[in-house]
Amino acid sequence: MPTPLWTDDARRQHLRRNFFASAIDGGFYQAAMALLAVETFLPALVHQLGGPTWLVALSPSLYQYGFLILPVFVAARTEQLRRFMPLIAWSSIPQRTIPLLSGLALLFLRDSHPRLTLWLVALTPLLISCFGGLNVTAFWQLFAKVLPANRRSSNLGLRNILGTVLGFAVATAGATVLARRGTLEGAGLLYVGSFGFMLLSLVFFCRMRELPHEPPPHDPDHDARARLRSLPTLWRSDAIFRRYVTARVCLTGLGAFTPFLSLHALAALDRPESYVGRFVAAQMFGGILGNLLTAWIGDRWSSRAVVLLGGWLSLLLCAAAPFPLGETGFLVLFALFGAVTFINLNGASTLVLELFPAARRTNCFALSQLLLAPAMLLAALSSAWLRDAAGTLWIGAALAAVLTAAGLRCYYRLPAAAVAE
Repeated sequence: MPTPLWTDDARRQHLRRNFFASAIDGGFYQAAMALLAVETFLPALVHQLGGPTWLVALSPSLYQYGFLILPVFVAARTEQLRRFMPLIAWSSIPQRTIPLLSGLALLFLRDSHPRLTLWLVALTPLLISCFGGLNVTAFWQLFAKVLPANRRSSNLGLRNILGTVLGFAVATAGATVLARRGTLEGAGLLYVGSFGFMLLSLVFFCRMRELPHEPPPHDPDHDARARLRSLPTLWRSDAIFRRYVTARVCLTGLGAFTPFLSLHALAALDRPESYVGRFVAAQMFGGILGNLLTAWIGDRWSSRAVVLLGGWLSLLLCAAAPFPLGETGFLVLFALFGAVTFINLNGASTLVLELFPAARRTNCFALSQLLLAPAMLLAALSSAWLRDAAGTLWIGAALAAVLTAAGLRCYYRLPAAAVAE
């Protein structure tokens, strides 16, 4: 007897199960990444391990490169899959094991093999993203397959709220661990804890229900080389794609100063690097607020409204960051940073599902991701250069504000209505 195929009725039948399994899976994964705190804690950790300025600057963005570069090379294969879950599950196993190796190095090898420990820690987000880049296209196709459009923003919001609530609780405890056990040993414990949350994430992901679907016929124009060759034509002919990508590229300008935000705050407050745990907790709290706003605004209005809010809050972050704000002020600043991070990410991720129909979604997603990689790299390297040249955040924050304003203008020029499913 042939296996039943995925239909709208099947999606409705399994919607409750898939909605909560997806949300809890994402919640535990976000909690795991919250413990790594690549935007806040990781730069300070790399700095304490003796990493050079350029590596400190790159460390927050390393988590993105695998997700940005690899999708275009696996998108054609992903389109031909009848089920997306097996690819995601198998590639998730090594992806989720990386923090364990880094945590063990921090706990047991930091004195005997300091350079090995530095590079394991610094490259942890890159390795996670490389394995994740193999499945991210399949993940978003699965996400669109099992959830209707009017449940996607709320699902992203719920999964990230769960993650940031867990992350806030653990980061608050982690701040105590860092203060009592020291930055390096405490970081090792947090990394091992991150591995535990990632395993829980995988367990709940495997609880989702997906039936096979009939993939479209293989199209040679969807192979990696053909996709890359089509990029100039797509860029010239599709104004929506051009504005969407330009907006996202401009928003990467925040990376011109955010890698050194925690070091700037520690220096302004004259606090030890173990104090960064409080900034991580504040960032997680802001993430909760950002995800609540994402869920409410995205489902009530649209993902375009979410990215517009993210753009304006990004401008506020650029304006406030360079000032010596005092302890309370910096905690509020990191809460704003957490909110901005999730609002921008969630809004852009669901916006691509609204702007492009299913037949073009994979190609547009893969190419837009690819174009973000050099922009993020340039922003990170510019932050290192500006840090060495100026010694402050002023120039980097001003540059980020100009780019953010340009990206916000592009978001305003996108259509407000979603495409038909």
